[in-house]
Amino acid sequence: MIKDVKRQRYQFDLAALQRLAAVNYAALLKVVAQMKQGGERLIKVGQHLHFRVAVLQRAPYTTDIRIKQQALSKQLPGLVEAELEVRLYHDAQLAEVTRSQHVQRLQPVYQQPNPAMHQSNEKFQVNKFLQEWLELIRERGLATEY
Repeated sequence: MIKDVKRQRYQFDLAALQRLAAVNYAALLKVVAQMKQGGERLIKVGQHLHFRVAVLQRAPYTTDIRIKQQALSKQLPGLVEAELEVRLYHDAQLAEVTRSQHVQRLQPVYQQPNPAMHQSNEKFQVNKFLQEWLELIRERGLATEY
């Protein structure tokens, strides 16, 4: 007998996303605290894994930054390197990924299937990726300012 598998619809969890944003804010603030607008920082994690963090814009209540993986595409042709833009909200003490891999305005929930092939919880996933990246550089990262 064959049973139909009914997929449960993804339920957006605002509280979980805000907890994640608060953790990311605290960690990112340490990375960009002394950086000025237009400033960059190179973070090396191992011999071949480098990330460039740049402060795009500073305002009284927000800071916009870009995190971009570098150098691996030359060694591994066809590899898509990670690129995130993150906004720090200083009044709320939250960090939100506003752009990931050239996708702007991430939606909290995407219907399945969708033409762009986004995951139903893509916004949460890219913010979780940011958290994991911050843990990686905290554990093994060496930072050099430019």
